[in-house]
Amino acid sequence: MKAAVTPTGPYTASASPTGTATATTTATTAGHPRGTVESYFNALKAGNVDQIVGAFARNAVVEIDGEATAEGTKAIRSLYQQQLHGATDLLSATHSIVDVRTVSGENAVVRSGSKQGQTRFRELFLLGKEGGKWKISEFMNNQSS
Repeated sequence: MKAAVTPTGPYTASASPTGTATATTTATTAGHPRGTVESYFNALKAGNVDQIVGAFARNAVVEIDGEATAEGTKAIRSLYQQQLHGATDLLSATHSIVDVRTVSGENAVVRSGSKQGQTRFRELFLLGKEGGKWKISEFMNNQSS
């Protein structure tokens, strides 16, 4: 099964001095896997746990470098509450989407890179449709060298 490569381009998100996330996106990302990942990054930068959790499918799996695996909504909420507690480096992180691929119109893979302080990360998102909307079903990140 061949994956369809969707247009990629620079995506950057930054926080304003008030902590409100702003993003550079295009209308073409709405209702698209890329838009779901951009929304996730915006919610992360804004410190909005409800919006972060809302980007994930109900039975999603999250594997963040150095943390225990979180499975399902309750565990993901707890993980991000812990991650965001006093974490100013997350609020000032930068994110770049590297590649977006859709498979059969129902599944997608998004790769991105982030920088938090002096630490760089690689992220891999697997997405699927839930209730007609793109949701993150699996997320993994690790430090890159």
